[in-house]
Amino acid sequence: MSEIIEVVQKQDPGSELVVLFDLEYADGSFAYFTSSYDSGSVQFRDASNNINTYESLPIQADGFDISSEGAYSRPTLTVGNVSSVFADAIGINFEDLIGRRVTRRITMKKYLVGESGDTFPAVEYPKTTYIIDRIMDRSIVSVSFELAAPFDLISVQLPRRQVLGGGCPWKYTGASPNLNEEDKLGGCIWHNQGAYKDEYVYVSKKDEYIIDQANTTINTFTSGSTSATANNYYSFVDSSPNFKRYDTNGNFDSGFSSITGYWQCVSDTSDDPSDTNVSWRRVRVWNDYSAATTYYAYSDPEFNEYVKYSNKIYKVKTISVSGTTPAIGNYWTYGDVCGKRVTSCSRRFHAIPDGNTGATIPTDKAVSLPFGGFPASRAFK
Repeated sequence: MSEIIEVVQKQDPGSELVVLFDLEYADGSFAYFTSSYDSGSVQFRDASNNINTYESLPIQADGFDISSEGAYSRPTLTVGNVSSVFADAIGINFEDLIGRRVTRRITMKKYLVGESGDTFPAVEYPKTTYIIDRIMDRSIVSVSFELAAPFDLISVQLPRRQVLGGGCPWKYTGASPNLNEEDKLGGCIWHNQGAYKDEYVYVSKKDEYIIDQANTTINTFTSGSTSATANNYYSFVDSSPNFKRYDTNGNFDSGFSSITGYWQCVSDTSDDPSDTNVSWRRVRVWNDYSAATTYYAYSDPEFNEYVKYSNKIYKVKTISVSGTTPAIGNYWTYGDVCGKRVTSCSRRFHAIPDGNTGATIPTDKAVSLPFGGFPASRAFK
């Protein structure tokens, strides 16, 4: 860049300008054209030191003005279409070029490959890239395209993914490592079956761990007579819940009188578990699905029961269920769901599996959270 600046400041640069066009007519496929020669072709290097051959075509390019004020310029690129020269050269219909990228490059003849000044990296003016926005005119003589800056297209927002301060834009488990590469979507690399560090970690939409009830030591906490120890799990019976339980017909169960909640002790305490007590953290429990078991739903859906089936965690949806195989539909929904918060990411990637429940209190804060819609997050490796 500095070399070409020094050259053009001379009264006689000693070489004429050459205008080159790189057209990405398909993903990863380029066609190279120049309007600077009447016939034949020229060669020029790209940023990777590859030598590209630019075929000579009748091209007229106008409107490549750059201004710091007003609307962005919309250049016009007119290509001679005699005997379909342009279409034959790229092997594609003109309509298929809408939305494709055109890069305009300007250098001097002496910096072309084969000339005395051929160097790497290539010596050229700053490149300008545009998108083919529409076909302005087409005849048997020529075809004219209107170009637009990448950020000046209707209904297109750049950057495509915004950095959000309060939520993650990625699809949960969209880039799960057990998916084929062509099926991956977005940047969330959490395993879609909860596999993490050779264990399993499941978390609810409320950022509550969902633990394996059958294989976890869960002590009973009795109000006024139990001292809880940090990291241990406890059940606590609420004999006067302020909500109701449904039966399998969708009616309130008149026999329902108490519910058992599950908790993890954060710090030693004798206080009763509650959502407002910092010594406690609520957890949910899952069991392997059994067709002979009734799984309950409540007027407070946060207490709807969880099961594990086909390596995934499901949650009762709206009414109590018996004998209905878990699947997304009228009776079941996924139980392992991301809350789209920084805490949600932390519950998963900061978890330390303990061999039974799948997680303890998050302590592995040295692990960076995956890249996503969070401020100051870094790529997760």
